[in-house]
Amino acid sequence: MKKSKLAEYLAQLPYTVGHQLGDQHVVVGAYDSDMKTVVHAAIDWNDGLGRDHETAEQTTAHLARALREHPVARLVVTAYGPDGPARSRLMADALQGAFGLASLQIHVHDGHGRVRSNTTGEWGRAIAVAGVVPRAALDGLPAPAASRTALLESVAPLPTPLFRPLDPDLATKLLGSSPLLQTEIAQRALDTLAASRVDDLQQMAVLSYLIATTALVRDSMLAHAISGGDELMDARTGALVRTFRAAPPEQRPQLASTAAAATFLAAWHPPLVHGLLRHADKDAELTTLVSQAIRLGIDPRPMRPAMTQATNERLAEAETAWSARRSTAGPGNAKASIPRRTQPSPSTRHMDAAPFDPKAGPHQL
Repeated sequence: MKKSKLAEYLAQLPYTVGHQLGDQHVVVGAYDSDMKTVVHAAIDWNDGLGRDHETAEQTTAHLARALREHPVARLVVTAYGPDGPARSRLMADALQGAFGLASLQIHVHDGHGRVRSNTTGEWGRAIAVAGVVPRAALDGLPAPAASRTALLESVAPLPTPLFRPLDPDLATKLLGSSPLLQTEIAQRALDTLAASRVDDLQQMAVLSYLIATTALVRDSMLAHAISGGDELMDARTGALVRTFRAAPPEQRPQLASTAAAATFLAAWHPPLVHGLLRHADKDAELTTLVSQAIRLGIDPRPMRPAMTQATNERLAEAETAWSARRSTAGPGNAKASIPRRTQPSPSTRHMDAAPFDPKAGPHQL
């Protein structure tokens, strides 16, 4: 790796994993034959349950499960701190046993990076990283969180809810509407929040109520959030996260489960998913499914089409059943609508929100 490329790679790495990296970290990058990123996994070595070699073996087993459907052609191990050289060797050896590939090993210490020769095993000359401006910063992305803990806290509920539970009269009208109309209203609210620079709290209240009350609407919002390109998916997912953070306490567990599922399906940084799961309904099936998928290292991307199709089929069936009941019961409830605000509400967007690099490729485990 050329000197300039090494410095650029190391400067970019915190943006890629979502938080600053310290002496306890080892990062494994996997690439395909075209040198496109498959995944970057940031490992806190202090979280290991056993000795160093056990940490390396556990991490490798998780990566092997997660990447079994992806052709990995190159691996890069970046280890930080005084213990970095030994950890990078252990990690590289474990990875070679699982993938049959020799890893490029990088050691970072005191603001300098160096590369180990796979031929001689010797470390090359140290290259300064300080002063290198990463591409993500030039693109205007927010700075990485100060730590993994800070990244977790960036999706915690706000100290004070920004909106109250929905007006009872409107809530009654919404529940009396057809499943399709409820879904369309929720989709419109989600799209408005995703597209606006200032969050409309009335739209949040409607979206929050429908997701927390109706499982079919919840699942339809997940399917809607992951439809479209990466930029739209991230915008809709971000709107779900902000709605959870701003919601009244009684609605937070259901919204946290939904936001955790959305961030998992959108392949956001794992600490963000874990941070949302901390506030999710522990007894909810959705919470269990997301937790198990993360533990098993399941890639969410192949799941998206099947999930969307299944949700749309369920919605069509529910709408048909609702129409059949209406035809036998006679005229009933009027259609619901969301009253529009004349003034924008305070924004729930914060400059210290968790960074996300949509250009980093499929994201972190």
